[in-house]
Amino acid sequence: MTIARTDDNVCVVDPAYGRSHDASSQMRHGLPRSTTIALALTVGLISITAGAPGLGAQKSQDSMSVRTAQDSARVSRVLERLRDGAQRGSPTLRAAQAKVDLATAQAAAAGAMAPAFLTAGLSEAPARNIDQGNFRLEVGRDLMTGPRRRAERALADVEVQAAAIALSLEQRRLDGVVLRDAMRTAGARRIALRLAAEDQLLVGIEEGVRGRFGVGEARYVDVLRVRTERLRVQSDRSTTLAEERGARASLAASLAGAEEEVSLDALIDTLASDGGADAWRAILPELPSLDALMALTEPARLAAVGAARTTAARALLLSEQRPQINAYAGIQRIGQANNGPTLGPSFGVTVSLPFTAARGNRLALAAATQGITTGEVVRDAELVETRARLVAARERYSAARVRLEVFDVALLRGARDERESALAAYRTGGLSLLELLDFERALSRAEVERIHALVDAADAWADLLGADERSDTHALSPSDGR
Repeated sequence: MTIARTDDNVCVVDPAYGRSHDASSQMRHGLPRSTTIALALTVGLISITAGAPGLGAQKSQDSMSVRTAQDSARVSRVLERLRDGAQRGSPTLRAAQAKVDLATAQAAAAGAMAPAFLTAGLSEAPARNIDQGNFRLEVGRDLMTGPRRRAERALADVEVQAAAIALSLEQRRLDGVVLRDAMRTAGARRIALRLAAEDQLLVGIEEGVRGRFGVGEARYVDVLRVRTERLRVQSDRSTTLAEERGARASLAASLAGAEEEVSLDALIDTLASDGGADAWRAILPELPSLDALMALTEPARLAAVGAARTTAARALLLSEQRPQINAYAGIQRIGQANNGPTLGPSFGVTVSLPFTAARGNRLALAAATQGITTGEVVRDAELVETRARLVAARERYSAARVRLEVFDVALLRGARDERESALAAYRTGGLSLLELLDFERALSRAEVERIHALVDAADAWADLLGADERSDTHALSPSDGR
């Protein structure tokens, strides 16, 4: 049983009767309850998937643009809510922010002036007679510490940059994960709804074929073919529902503890609505250039910061290998057995002698230099790997967008326009029932493939956002050289 629209009413093409008649006449013939239900579901399917060509012809291009803009705004709001909820409840994001706060606090304390020191001493006290001994009290401070303090601050600043980039990486990764899981869930739900509607359509077709078979107007192989088609649709729907449950579980894990987790099904229904697929341009931005992606990609930035860390560590090592100087001044009391004690000032300077540990200093400096070389090699390797990954993701994203353009402009619109002609041909006997069934299957496949193209594009964009990247998998450098 198939539904067609005329200018005045809805016509029912019933293979059991071999002719078309209006719906009210069908009811007067006393159809079985299952056939009546199939009729209602079929009318719903036509309005959802094919659309009424007469109504479509009456809508202006401006109204279609307004509807698409409204759908885009609604979809964008849903995705923004999901992203905000995931960021608020992400423990990984909170840990990354805590590391930024720690690195910032450590940077504020780095390179501070060392405190002064106080020295007190007693010497030459005969027979433990303190009055005849020499006593001194001195205050000292390290001098010429500017190079070392600047090197400490530079290294601390690098750590702050690394923590901030790791936080940005986690934010972008979480955005990519939410987008990927949301579109997978919504896409699977939309496909499941389409297959459910197709299954209901096949129920009506099967009843019609069975009725014709009962009066000798159809072969039993036709009944088997329709049943086999229903089994295929039901199997595809079962697989799709399993995919939806898996994607929804992953999305719910990202929203754990957030208020959006409670309303998750309603949000997914919005994404899976009729206008969700038409609003794909609001979900998927234009493809940025490779250089722009490289400039924003956190793994490459982390590798560059790793190279800067080894350079800063070597500068700190060099400052520590310079002679360290401290000076002190104070007062001393010199005890005398005959004339009594006397008081006087005391001054002194202490200088470290790095040349006394020349070999150890050379080895440490060589290790620091090797750390710089290794950091540069790691950075270059990470840049090459990141570029290759981005090139592949860009190609997949671009190809998916092209597929969406093709489905949107050519295949689906053309198929929906031809659908009414196919129904008319079936009513006049120019198209067999099974040929009409093949047409419906092809239209369903095109709509499902369009949703797959949208999900593939979302997956590719999620890869561009670094959905599979983790900041802890990118070592800033194998060693700081110290």
